[in-house]
Parts: sequence; C-alpha cells; structure tokens
Amino acid sequence: MEFTTNDHVHLSYTDTGETDRQPIVFIPGIGGSSKMFRDAGKLFHQHFRVITLDPRNQGLSEHTYKGQRISRHAIDVRELFTKLDLKNVIAIGNSMGASTFWAYISLYGKSRLAAMVDLDQSPKMVADNTWKYGFKELTWSNYPDYLKLPFGRATYAHVDDKMFNLARQDNEKKPYDPEENYKCLIEHADQDWRDVIMETPVPMLVLAGEKSPYFDPQFTQAIQFLNSEIETQIISECGHLVHAEKPQETYKAVMRFLQEKNLIK
Repeated sequence: MEFTTNDHVHLSYTDTGETDRQPIVFIPGIGGSSKMFRDAGKLFHQHFRVITLDPRNQGLSEHTYKGQRISRHAIDVRELFTKLDLKNVIAIGNSMGASTFWAYISLYGKSRLAAMVDLDQSPKMVADNTWKYGFKELTWSNYPDYLKLPFGRATYAHVDDKMFNLARQDNEKKPYDPEENYKCLIEHADQDWRDVIMETPVPMLVLAGEKSPYFDPQFTQAIQFLNSEIETQIISECGHLVHAEKPQETYKAVMRFLQEKNLIK
C-alpha cells in the first residue's frame, strides 16, 4: 500500500487492516526494510492490527532529495496516523525508527500514542563528556566524516533466511543508496533526545541487543538514570536488529511491558 505526503512523496506501508484492533506501528532504522519486522509482526498480529512503514528513501518508499530530516520523518508518521485514523498506537522503532518516534513525541506529545518501544537506539549518537554511550566510535572530533565509513554487520544472531530474502528483494527493486540519504544520517546523528526521555508523556520500553555492534547495551542503565519510570531490558545473544534476530524474545518483552502497564486496549 502507498500514501502521498503533503510534500508529495510516495511512502510504502503495510496494514493488516483490522480497524477494531489496537494498532502497532513498526519503523526500521536508516537503510533498513520494514520486511525485517515480518516474524515479529506475525506474533503481534495475534492481538493487534500490525502496520509497518518504509521511511522515505528506504524500502519500497520513494527515493527523494526532499525531507532528509528527522522532523520530516515524524511528520510522515503523523500523516500516516491521520490517514488511517489510528489511536492508542504502540509505536515500535528500531535504530533511527526510534528517533523518529522521539521526534514525533517532541512535536506532538502523546497524541494518538499509547506507548513507545525503542529497539537498540541510544538517545544520543555522539559520545562526549556528558554521554559515553554513542554510536560506535563517533565523537564530535570525527563527526560527521566518521559516518561515511562502512557500518559493518548489524546483526549477531542469525536472521531467518526467508525474511532476509524479502528485504533483499525490496532492495533489488529500489536499491538503498547511503550517499543519497547521507544528509538524513547526519541529521539523525546530530540529535539528542534525552530531554524527551526525561519527560516522556507516554510509557516507554527500551530493548538493547547484548551483542550490538553499534551501541553499548549499558546505555539502558543511563536511560534509567534519566527516567526511572522507563522500562529497559537487554536481549541476550542479540545484535542491533533485535526484532529480526530475536522476534520471540522481543514479542515476550513488549507484551509483558504492555500488560504490566495496562496498555492493551
């Protein structure tokens, strides 16, 4: 399925369509495909209406020079929510997908949201003397040039072959070009979402991969220091793509969180 944003960009999404069910919306990280939520999505579909969104310049969405800003990505989410008239949304974002939802909260507060789940994204990408849990070795001394280097493998555990091939097929149809989307990556890395975390208007769960090649999972402890009301968990034997590498564990952790917080409508 596809919808057109107010700046005339065509975005691809999937929707299981049960309008009488509470919606869960998944967004992948930069360069990622929503197809990598397939296995986790099947588990959540037992209880929820499941929606995935390919951000602009990714997956099957339009590749464009326009809107390479996290704020624009958040507006895209708002427009999708409005188009589908979604309410009490469980917002689940991996990597930059989590940053997109933090931007949404910054812009719109708790509007249409029931809760947010962050899958392996530190709220600050650049390490400095106020925050040591940045992206790999990224600091202000090597920003932004460090972001031009290959990121390396994102996963630690094996990802289901069929699911991986679906994502690969999408990339063959519309190849992701990191150079085309470099402005967005710089914008993503420049953000600091700690203020949003400190005063989040919605319940929040943070899941980190124990073996993530991108972030030290101890950033979860730092998040709890910022806001003790936020739930955190480290998923063992798992890399950056928590939902794809450990879909069962992701499902169980999210469901436990939602049930404990009485967030299932």
